[in-house]
Amino acid sequence: MARLIRVSTGPKGSAVEKAVEQRLRYLMANWTLKQTKRSWFPPNPFTIAIGETVRGARLVISPLGDPWTEWPNPIGLGWGIIPDGDDVLRMPVNGPTSEGLDENVFAITQKLRLSERPRILYMGPYRDGSGLSVFFSALKNVLALQGEGILLGGVAHRDRLAPVVANLGLAQKIIFVPALSPEELSGLYRSADLLVYSERDPGLCYQLVDVFAHGLPVILRDTQEARNTWGYPTLLVEGDDPGAWGEAMQEVIDNTRFREVLIRRGLEFSKPHERERAAQMWRRFLERVSGEEVQAGPGGDCK
Repeated sequence: MARLIRVSTGPKGSAVEKAVEQRLRYLMANWTLKQTKRSWFPPNPFTIAIGETVRGARLVISPLGDPWTEWPNPIGLGWGIIPDGDDVLRMPVNGPTSEGLDENVFAITQKLRLSERPRILYMGPYRDGSGLSVFFSALKNVLALQGEGILLGGVAHRDRLAPVVANLGLAQKIIFVPALSPEELSGLYRSADLLVYSERDPGLCYQLVDVFAHGLPVILRDTQEARNTWGYPTLLVEGDDPGAWGEAMQEVIDNTRFREVLIRRGLEFSKPHERERAAQMWRRFLERVSGEEVQAGPGGDCK
């Protein structure tokens, strides 16, 4: 008899906890645990709790916790280039589905009516006003001749930000983007020149794993947390000086050799998160904790 694997997040889960839950559900959608003992009663699901303990949880995952914590304590996830090992679990990446330009690039270009270069993406939780101010002020000089600034998830904040954009003379340069599907985001990452995360709140930095996987260079605010976890593949900029941020953007756009270094480091950072590699780690770990064999149904990629 097979036992189902259930992934659950508490009602107050953070953005990264919900993202891990969603991706593990997708990864394990066709997985079951093979029970060796016969029983007249259906077995309880093997429950993986993300962020906090839920009823009946056998395993608790703390996404930003210590990745070398030993079970049955809450297990942290590994990010980027930390040393690999059988017990280092990772969030699966939403990577590109093919090499080079694909239909996702053309579809999102048409949907958002993108036409100019450089194409600079902005990512952030839109809570740190100084981070946005720095981005807009730096962008005014970088896009003086041509180009587009694209605010990921910006539609929800358009009423508040539109007057600011207009006062800075960027009304024709800024594109407010709605929530996008993974395929649309993939096309946008492929078509862009640069992504900027200038806010102090690192709550959405986990999404950079996907950005790195698409070979898109990233500029990030220099904080201790950013330096420790996300800094290796990025260009770090300290403080709120728009001139420094503008120079950093221009350097990434114009300096081909430096740009290639950032791209190579980003791909190196994201590689351990690739779906097949992550699946192997999770399978081995679940089998060790449960004492049962993981089986993949039709369409599963458990190896």
